[in-house]
Amino acid sequence: MLIRMSLTLFLILCFPALALAGGFQILEHGAVSTAMANARTAIADDISALYFNPAAMSELGGFQFEIGVTGILPIIDYEPAGNPVPPRQYPSYENGEYVFKEVNDGTNAVGAKEKLFTPIHLYASYNLQDLGLSFGYGLNNPFGLGTFWPGDWDGRFIATETQIQTFFNQATVALDVAKLAGFKDSLKLSIAIAYDVVYATALLGKKVDLRAAEAPSLGTIMDPEAEMSMRGTAWGQGFNAALYAELPGLLAAGVSFRSGVHLPFSGKADFSFNQSAREASDLLHIVIPDETDGSVDMDLPATVNFGLAFLGVSNLVVAADVYLAAFSSYDEIELKFDCVSKGTCSDSLNAGPIEKNWGTSVQVSLGVQYTLLDALGLRAGYGHITSPVPEGTYDPSLPDGERNIFSVGLGWRASWWKIDLGYMLAMWSGVKDNDVGAGDNNNPEGKANGTYRTTTHILALSLSANY
Repeated sequence: MLIRMSLTLFLILCFPALALAGGFQILEHGAVSTAMANARTAIADDISALYFNPAAMSELGGFQFEIGVTGILPIIDYEPAGNPVPPRQYPSYENGEYVFKEVNDGTNAVGAKEKLFTPIHLYASYNLQDLGLSFGYGLNNPFGLGTFWPGDWDGRFIATETQIQTFFNQATVALDVAKLAGFKDSLKLSIAIAYDVVYATALLGKKVDLRAAEAPSLGTIMDPEAEMSMRGTAWGQGFNAALYAELPGLLAAGVSFRSGVHLPFSGKADFSFNQSAREASDLLHIVIPDETDGSVDMDLPATVNFGLAFLGVSNLVVAADVYLAAFSSYDEIELKFDCVSKGTCSDSLNAGPIEKNWGTSVQVSLGVQYTLLDALGLRAGYGHITSPVPEGTYDPSLPDGERNIFSVGLGWRASWWKIDLGYMLAMWSGVKDNDVGAGDNNNPEGKANGTYRTTTHILALSLSANY
């Protein structure tokens, strides 16, 4: 039992660790794109093209600069599926005899704590038109967000806090092929390549179930729970390649590829124990330090987006995009604690890789932009996004699902500056009906099976200048 108990403890530490590798991919990297549901791959009128299609910056003259922030407020609710029949039980000891207690799991509806996330975007480019070269720099947060659940909810042994931030520093050079070849009046054609330096931070918080000690303690230890908090950082690198083509005044097309990024996270895990939990770990001969260094590798997905834009009506742009994110790179995770190699904690804490087996996420977006008086831009969009998370490994650390997004926005352009505002409403739900968080017959943990519904409000503001 003790070996299985130690392995179970490892699993509850490792299953949700950084399970947010793609649960929340962020595409809202500018107010213009947010207002058009991110249908921007084939449009070359805003410097946010540095993210959506860096080749399109060849169509922007002189010096371009943009800075902005996006406020993202997810509202997540958990509707429990109810206890199974017969209910799950675990052995305990009460009133001088051994008993089996029911696991109170799947019966307590709750909402996650609301927290505002604020990814940033910064872009700058300079076009050497005579040479057909453009240079650009971008900074944004393409992967991130998180969840913050109450400390006493059904899934507290899976996750209480999960958060990731990624900072992509992108240096780009674009070549105006049409300019250099002399056919720009009949066909605009540009290519670009970019290099990314990525910095990432991650946080994982959860409770640790030690109720396996209740029965052998003859009731002197009751409801023992410990708490773990782990923080880590990582550096990585990647590259982009893009192409932009346009039949002037009629139709534009674009494609942009972004490589995957390997992130070797390292950090420190802190464990806290109440009196019952400390006594339980001693009784069960499970050695867990107050703190230890740890590491885990994570692979962000490679992505590719395609776009078409109709330009045949004056002041009107109609665009359609498809985004593919290959989350199949997130096939497993393996968390390693340094204390194992040093012999200061239980060997079973390093128990091997845990399968995740994510798939590909697809987003289809439609966007429209109409400009009044050459100054006021009116925008709207709709998109649908599929979830990469399979049913068998779905968990509440970052609950995903089939999403629908609706967006609107506007912008004002003056002679050398502009301001843009975009709002997006995103809604999705997912059902957890698996054994993630099941524990065993002694340490029951909590599966928190049920329906997870998310409504997210997104508001983006961008300020731009050109010279």
